[in-house]
Amino acid sequence: MSISVLIIGSVLLLGMICVSVYGARVLPADARLPLHFGPAGYTNWQSRNVGLLMWPVISVAVFVIIIVSAGNQHPGSGHGLPLPLGLTIALAVILVNFVFAIRAALNRSARG
Repeated sequence: MSISVLIIGSVLLLGMICVSVYGARVLPADARLPLHFGPAGYTNWQSRNVGLLMWPVISVAVFVIIIVSAGNQHPGSGHGLPLPLGLTIALAVILVNFVFAIRAALNRSARG
């Protein structure tokens, strides 16, 4: 397993937890947080607590898959992007999406 993938994944996971704590501090108690970003924009708005919990839980699940797949990866097996690297990129995309979801929830709660 590449130690750099593990370190980067850990940092991204820590960032996800920090964003969740930040969201808990700045979002009002009755705020709604989106869980999905699709072609039509943010959808599946949930209560603040559910949203702030689900984003890190999903990230932990991806991180566990990274660790398991990196441990089972053999050098030179396969031709595409290695699974641990692809999932690390996915974890970074999830973090960025979570930041923008917090931002969308803040804008929505300020309007309402």
